[in-house]
Amino acid sequence: MAETTESRVTFRDVLKRTDFLRLWLAQAVSLIGDRLTQVALFIYILQLAEGSATAVGLFLACQSVPVIIFGPLAGVLVDRWDKRVTLVVCDLVRAAVIATVPLLGDERLVYIIGFLMATVTTLFHPALQAAVPELLGRRQEILVANSLLYSTKFFTDILGFTLAGTIVLMTGVKVAFLIDSATFVLSGLLILRIGKRFATVARKLDLAGVWEDLRAGIRYHAENPVVLSLLISFTLGVLAMGGLNALLLVAVDRLLAVERFWYGYLLSVQGVTMFATAVAIGKWCQDVPKPYLILPGFLAIGLCAVALSVTRSLELAFFIYAVIGVANSAFLIPSITWVQEVVPFEMRGRVMALRTTTLNLAAACSSVVAGRMADTVGVTPVMAGIGVFLALTAVASAALPGFRLGVGSRARVGLSG
Repeated sequence: MAETTESRVTFRDVLKRTDFLRLWLAQAVSLIGDRLTQVALFIYILQLAEGSATAVGLFLACQSVPVIIFGPLAGVLVDRWDKRVTLVVCDLVRAAVIATVPLLGDERLVYIIGFLMATVTTLFHPALQAAVPELLGRRQEILVANSLLYSTKFFTDILGFTLAGTIVLMTGVKVAFLIDSATFVLSGLLILRIGKRFATVARKLDLAGVWEDLRAGIRYHAENPVVLSLLISFTLGVLAMGGLNALLLVAVDRLLAVERFWYGYLLSVQGVTMFATAVAIGKWCQDVPKPYLILPGFLAIGLCAVALSVTRSLELAFFIYAVIGVANSAFLIPSITWVQEVVPFEMRGRVMALRTTTLNLAAACSSVVAGRMADTVGVTPVMAGIGVFLALTAVASAALPGFRLGVGSRARVGLSG
């Protein structure tokens, strides 16, 4: 019992690590602006495209294409480059790009902005995820650190989405983009103060070396049952959730028949439950096998999609969004932590990038198809079908080798790094 108590990690433990504290503060700042932009961009696209669900699906696809094209290369670069410099440069470039949105009045130009932002983010996200374990001291801290990062993200969802609904209602969509640009600048300045010298892969950056690194990343997926099983399960899951994300704002219009600014408030409620669940995972789920969190999370979102497809009540929609928030945290935080635990530092960039590339390919396909189908046959049958597919994915994933290993050994077999 004494050993169990000593091995438990608290949020205070990880925040005592100064460099991780700076990274955490940087993300908290930029995420508030991101939430404003997320709502504003969707509403702006709908305004320019006169309410077309196809336009929303195409915009989501534009954000996914760069990850599909550049994702594997981004992973190779993340493993070779200093992660601190990479994160700072990405923040400053995104600040410049998002500041141009208020000057645009053509939906095609907004698609280009979405493409550019996603291109830079393709490098930023694997660098961030690969950096987190290096800023910590013990493997036991990884789940708690991710719980803190994601609970902060979800708290900023609450604040940012609520602000987004209010700002869009009172001033229009363009103010949100300027706020987001400023937050990227501040985030970059905070990351610049990180003193950690990150590990890099010291290899010559030529075509042959890049190709070999890409092949090594693919081979690693084939050889590691946990990483491979998570990739298969999440690819199928995102095939459903990508389409669901494309339809959520459209459902506010067509199914609930309320003003679009309510979308921001619905997402705020989702953020509340995501935040509470993230905190609970970090405090009380350190010893819970990760499949016991991931698979029920998938299943719950599937059931919520079916419920949302048939409800016409705004009050019931708030409850469904709250459940979606719980389920999102339940599958997201343990899955990221699991990958960071089992993958050594010299492979993390490539593994994270290949995972992100595959999931964005699935999201791009499903968002375009779901948006088109919703315009053709209606939102209700498409959203219900997505929910059923996701629920079946959760059930089938339980049979994958990595999930069986996670249950049987609490993911302590074959850990690296």
